[in-house]
Amino acid sequence: MIRLLFLLLLVPGLLLQQAKAEPDAGTRAMLAANNILGHARAEAAKGCANPSDVLVGILCAGQLHVGLRTYYPEFSVRDQQGQFHGYEPDIARHIAEFLGVAYDPVVVNPKNRIPMVADGHVDLVISTMGHSVQRAGEVHFSRPDYYISQTSIVGPNNSQAAKWTDFEGRTVCLPLGSNSNLDFVRHHVRILTFDRPEQLLDALRFNECRFIVQDDTFFADLLANPGWSAQFGIRFRFAPLPWGMAVARTGATQWASLLQELSMVFHARGVFLQIAEAHHLDLAFLREEQKKWSSNACVTADGAPIESCLLPPVDNRDASDDSPIKPYAVWLQTRLTEWTGMQVNLSALMQQSTFSLLQEGIAYSLALIIGTQFSTVLFALGLGYVTIFGPRPTRRAIGAATGLAQVTPLPLVMFFVYVLAGGIAAYSGLVALVAAILAIGLYNGSNAARAIDEAYSALLRGTASSARPAVAAGPPRFLQAVSLANVQIVAFLINAAKGSPAAGMIGVPEFLNVVTDLSANATDRIGVNLLLLIFYSGLVLIVIAVLGALRVRLVASGGLR
Repeated sequence: MIRLLFLLLLVPGLLLQQAKAEPDAGTRAMLAANNILGHARAEAAKGCANPSDVLVGILCAGQLHVGLRTYYPEFSVRDQQGQFHGYEPDIARHIAEFLGVAYDPVVVNPKNRIPMVADGHVDLVISTMGHSVQRAGEVHFSRPDYYISQTSIVGPNNSQAAKWTDFEGRTVCLPLGSNSNLDFVRHHVRILTFDRPEQLLDALRFNECRFIVQDDTFFADLLANPGWSAQFGIRFRFAPLPWGMAVARTGATQWASLLQELSMVFHARGVFLQIAEAHHLDLAFLREEQKKWSSNACVTADGAPIESCLLPPVDNRDASDDSPIKPYAVWLQTRLTEWTGMQVNLSALMQQSTFSLLQEGIAYSLALIIGTQFSTVLFALGLGYVTIFGPRPTRRAIGAATGLAQVTPLPLVMFFVYVLAGGIAAYSGLVALVAAILAIGLYNGSNAARAIDEAYSALLRGTASSARPAVAAGPPRFLQAVSLANVQIVAFLINAAKGSPAAGMIGVPEFLNVVTDLSANATDRIGVNLLLLIFYSGLVLIVIAVLGALRVRLVASGGLR
């Protein structure tokens, strides 16, 4: 009995001692981080001539180069003295402190932050960068993520826009390189890009943009301002996006592993939470993450994270992401890079999501070219005939209208016709296409009609001054005038083909418009401009060839002189 009582008293004590001996999740992750750092320090002590890992290079240099943004309120802002303040610079300082090295902030922006870390110009990027599948192919993201956001569309409080269909055909202003920009292209929302987010606020304030787009975190401080929030508010939110710290995909294995352990430690011990609270950020996500990473259920005995506890990156690819022409696009991209010595990016042709949009743009462009050719001819013949044979008041009115069209820039003609079309029918890609065909046809047809009128006048003068019998007035002489003005008419038909890209300004989803919009999701301009050059040069050359062949046939048949 005494022995049994002794065992009953001993077992709880042993269990309590074992529980005390078992480290919590934060301690496990910290032990793993210290272990990685110890190995790297040992390598650095052996020599720094050729560091085996980015982490070893940081220790050898005694300096951590961190890419940060210059203006993203509460997250990263650089003052006039060049000092960085905010949630992300403070995270970088904590990491440098753990490593025992100096902290060196380096300015990055959405266009260059991935190339900067991928090429080794910075050791780490902490710059409000969303963790997506596409970006994870270019850089390595440290997990668990340090924050999360949603994309928000902000506009005047008196606006009723609250869903995707409400923005179709409207223009929104957004930052270049944003992960969500492609969503606007897919929903046929017209976009205008800005290099820096602070430019968006100026554009909204001075009514250059009715709607601007950025992460909801960007607007948190502004929405807390009574004056600002009385005028503007969030109209629509979408696309939750985790934010990750990024390092190079190659040569940074130890460095990536250390940051992963530190991220778990910073969550478990409330470091992220305390820094965010100091900068008045929304703490809901970080509180949930602290609970998660404080639990041994999410961390293995050796300090590794359990995969099911990690947030998945946003997958913005299609289910079948490879386009049918991807092998050919890869081959062409490789050859162009070799021939030009420049990095040419033709990824828009390789991904099904973007390739489908390009196909739509090509279809609209072909319809636009064919439509403008017919409308230019119809306007030229119709206006020319009325100018010559119509009643005097009509002739004067048409003459004044064609003269005005000759001196008015095409974009203004385009916009005027678009406004008229918008008053008759609700906006759609088809309405914009018809408006563009009419505008371009009117602009070039007016000029061609003037050429026909001048040719007719020349015929009259020539008949009066010669001994040849006069040609009967009416259609025969009109056809003669058309024949005499054939060179100018062909020139204006070619001009109509060259002017077709202007249709993008009124929302026609043609090739220029689509490719320009797609470039807002990336930073490469060479591939974009190359696609545009090839496509539009090819179209115009085809129009010139077809018109040339028709002219030869008409001359051979006697239709032109």
